[in-house]
Amino acid sequence: MAEHLSQIQLNGYSGRTLGPDELLAVDRHLASCDVCHEKLAHLSSPVRDRPSNVTRFSEETFHLGYAEHLEPYVEGKANEIDREIVESHIASCTACGDELRDLQEFRRQPALSGIDQRPVSPPSWKRRTGSWRSALRLPRFATAVVFAMVILAIALVIVLWTRSRTSQPDQQTNNTPSPANPNVVQPSPADEPKPQPEEPLIVLNDGGLRVTMDQQGHVAGLESLPPDLKQAVERALTTRRLQLTKPLADLSIDAGRLRDSATEQSTFLPLAPLATVIESDRPTFRWRKTEDGAIYSVAIHDSRLRNVENSGPLEGTTWTPATPLKRGVTYTWQIHAVKDGATTISPKPPAPEARFRVLDSATMTILGTVKRLHGKSHLAMGVFYWKHGLIDEAETEFEALANANRQSPVAAQLLASLRSVRRG
Repeated sequence: MAEHLSQIQLNGYSGRTLGPDELLAVDRHLASCDVCHEKLAHLSSPVRDRPSNVTRFSEETFHLGYAEHLEPYVEGKANEIDREIVESHIASCTACGDELRDLQEFRRQPALSGIDQRPVSPPSWKRRTGSWRSALRLPRFATAVVFAMVILAIALVIVLWTRSRTSQPDQQTNNTPSPANPNVVQPSPADEPKPQPEEPLIVLNDGGLRVTMDQQGHVAGLESLPPDLKQAVERALTTRRLQLTKPLADLSIDAGRLRDSATEQSTFLPLAPLATVIESDRPTFRWRKTEDGAIYSVAIHDSRLRNVENSGPLEGTTWTPATPLKRGVTYTWQIHAVKDGATTISPKPPAPEARFRVLDSATMTILGTVKRLHGKSHLAMGVFYWKHGLIDEAETEFEALANANRQSPVAAQLLASLRSVRRG
């Protein structure tokens, strides 16, 4: 992220319109940047509009909200992204940490008279200007609360008992024989047949998870995925195809012809990386040998055809550069083979270039989060790799998905379409 947040990011954070990943990144930045704190404070409601008898906090805008953060976190209803936002924020905010611990302690207290004691947050209570927890510690107030709840419990029992008594005649009336036919008993609503649940259209075993898709195209089993990735998964399952994406389209000009030639055992051509995006900034280059006893060397060029790395003489057919390549840059590479004083270059015109791209830093960060949260899902990881052009990794994930679902035509169709894209 840049040194300071932009006005668009501040507005998006204040209005909660940012995506989960960007929201988390902005929240972490605000935890360590006083300048951006001050900007966001001016963006919120002016201090003069606050009641004079309410304690002012310079960082009120940056505290966790009760309904949107703290309560879902304590109740266990928050997804992985929201839990990470809460845990990241309380690491640097003592006030939010104290409030979260108070709420967790209150949750652990036994309920009184069977009444649900979940704390509420009325609009009239202002956050961090006087804790409702401290009010409950006052003896008179606590006594009044307990007494009121006991009275409420007694009244509730009376109401339920009265309703149960009045409903008994109605049930007897519903089950009495009809005047027209004394032997026929009128069915009660409880006896009516219940609608059967709809069978899912697709069922997949996904790394120990059960992933389904209904007739309307809604996927279940991967609810915690980021919205854009979940939409891509739903689209892939609906169409059962993985088409050429832009990252691959930028690298795949005539790549199919070069790859097909490289599969011939007797052809001296590069094997990998070829027409793909790669995760590592120090990839291992592989090629098919030309003749026994040949000495090889590899040259790497950037998008402006400037030489950025040379291997030097090599006897084998693999090489890994010692210096990391720049992320987000597209590279081409060639192999030089020298035998008996004669030099052979591959690939060379009219063959297409051996081209690849190193994954950019921003996508690399997102990939790390997706791996940590959803790494067991072959479907989610395969779709993510495919979207961003990491064709080798995507094929590995879809092969695992197809092997775990040999009876599913969907998994086989997705793998076949991916390989079709790879062949170009």
